Amino acid sequence: MYDLLFDGFGPIFGIPAVLGTVFFVLRLVLMLIGQGDTHGDVPHDVHTDPGEAFKVYSIQAFAAFFMGFGWAGIAAMRGAGLGIPPSLVIGAGGGAGLVWLLAALLRAVWSMQSSGNIDISEAIGLSGQTYVSVPSSRTGRGQVRVVIEDRQRMFNAVTDGPTIPTGTLVQVVGTNPDNTISVLPEDAQGHAVSPATAPAVAPATTHDGPLGFVGPGESGSPRP
Repeated sequence: MYDLLFDGFGPIFGIPAVLGTVFFVLRLVLMLIGQGDTHGDVPHDVHTDPGEAFKVYSIQAFAAFFMGFGWAGIAAMRGAGLGIPPSLVIGAGGGAGLVWLLAALLRAVWSMQSSGNIDISEAIGLSGQTYVSVPSSRTGRGQVRVVIEDRQRMFNAVTDGPTIPTGTLVQVVGTNPDNTISVLPEDAQGHAVSPATAPAVAPATTHDGPLGFVGPGESGSPRP
């Protein structure tokens, strides 16, 4: 195997093949682990826009290209006995073909996800909990978990107030054209705190039960 990949002109294709394959498989495993983590007893969906997904998967596309380029080039040079120039062309074609296949698979996945997605506006007025802290004054995005139709949904979120730490109970007060939701911290009565009066929020204790309900030992009545 070493001679096949690294003997003579082999590194031209062997190095991209090995690095691309290792990185592609590693990213795939991390993606599967991330999708399998439900962070609670309630199933969840990630609600993001295709443009943001392309930024994430473009790294995977680069890995796919190098993997396809390397293995196709090795097959042409070692298997078919071709020279370097035609092997480079075949390698580039193999890389491009693998990227196209990855893009087709991603489109199919997004199509299936979209068919089961809810309207983001259904989250308005509901309580949620920050999963990733939300930066102040719309200077960045965080993530918020909201239970809709008995499913835990994950939304990208912004706020007009101060930074909202991870684990804070929030209320969805609006949606935005970039497919994010606007959130504000909740007060003890379950009402959204106005940005003008909202103090800096201290990190809250994470609730193990389903979102939208008061846990054992807490005051108040269940919130819908």
